[in-house]
Amino acid sequence: MKTGSTECLNGTIEALKTGDMAAFKSLYQIFEPKLYIFALHLIRQKEEAEEIVQEVFMKVWERRQQLDPEQNFDGYLFSIAKNLVYNKTRRKVYESAFTNYVAATGANSGCYTEDTVAYQDLVKLLEETYATLPPVRRQVFVMSRMQGKSNTEIAQLLNTSNSNIENHLNKALKAIKERFRGYEIVYTFALVNLAIAIC
Repeated sequence: MKTGSTECLNGTIEALKTGDMAAFKSLYQIFEPKLYIFALHLIRQKEEAEEIVQEVFMKVWERRQQLDPEQNFDGYLFSIAKNLVYNKTRRKVYESAFTNYVAATGANSGCYTEDTVAYQDLVKLLEETYATLPPVRRQVFVMSRMQGKSNTEIAQLLNTSNSNIENHLNKALKAIKERFRGYEIVYTFALVNLAIAIC
């Protein structure tokens, strides 16, 4: 970005920090198109990509006083978007898995609360487990099992080979299987097998 443009952007961000709505609208008009394309590339659904963009700018407004004009604003927006997509995808996976679990086990209303608590405990355990994976391996796992990307797509995005992606996935799945060893099989089946195709 040219010096003049950078200074103009910095000035707009400074104005936004004071609650200037015109500055907010200006930033929205500048960054909304490429942020939408970025979100669409990640989530592949137009309506959901639009929702992500709206949520990003809502967070920018909420956090406006903490903005740093010297910070890479593009990177800041994309980072928020990636986190939102990740969280949205994760919620969808878990909701789908729990629905499958209830259907598979015939859980009735009497034990629904107990089942929900047990299931949430396993969700927490899963999150703790893949949080301990090496960064690249965790990224590959999330892109594959939560974002539904193929090994070829992931390899292209990470600029590596399919065999390397397969290696990361195999090691990630092995670590998660080991962590879940010994848990009640029906819960593990619902969460691990139906949700993220580990088994």
